[in-house]
Amino acid sequence: MKKQFTMLHNQQGFLLLHVVWIILIIFLSIHFLLSQYQTAKEIVHNQLYHIEVETLSQMAYQKARKEIDEDEISSSFQAIYDFPQGEVTISFREELDDNIYILLFIKQKDSKHVYQLNKPFF
Repeated sequence: MKKQFTMLHNQQGFLLLHVVWIILIIFLSIHFLLSQYQTAKEIVHNQLYHIEVETLSQMAYQKARKEIDEDEISSSFQAIYDFPQGEVTISFREELDDNIYILLFIKQKDSKHVYQLNKPFF
């Protein structure tokens, strides 16, 4: 009669170690996928926030280009544009090389931060 390997056939819990490893791998992979999903969600939120700031700056810049003549530009000039997403304050600055720059101060409705952008005003 063949001798049976007792560790596999006596139901003492030898297979429990393999089951624990499989469950551990499954839980770790689920944890990794959830953390990866949460990180991707934060990245998308930040990208949407950045796009909203860029949109506000472009809308205010185009509105200023339409409304302001080049003769009206001075360093004391200031205009405030209110949009549904936020408020943009525009002022001008003249550099040493006679280039005129437009300063955009952007404040979104749901944020305390004020972003400043400088663009050449042609």
